[in-house]
Amino acid sequence: MCKKSPMADGGRSNADIARRLSALMAALGKKQVEFASLIGVTQPALNNYLKGLRRPDIDVAISIQTRTGVTLDWIYLGDRSGLPVRLAAELPDLSSPGAEKAG
Repeated sequence: MCKKSPMADGGRSNADIARRLSALMAALGKKQVEFASLIGVTQPALNNYLKGLRRPDIDVAISIQTRTGVTLDWIYLGDRSGLPVRLAAELPDLSSPGAEKAG
């Protein structure tokens, strides 16, 4: 039996993606303007992702993947299985209750 994620929509909602992107930004020690520049989007576009108003389209997600090392499965689904070891150690497991408060 598969353990159900406490995240909204099984980890696929805009809010869940926003939490993962915020965690990634923090793990990399980047501020919004720096992270936006790193992934090749404007700061207002990144702000929309971080607020859960929009989700990154596939081209932006691929840019995040290639420039940070996270996987598309992690960005869109929260699947940690393909994360590089260094990032897996830095990023909280947001699928567990209270994870966003861990630090």
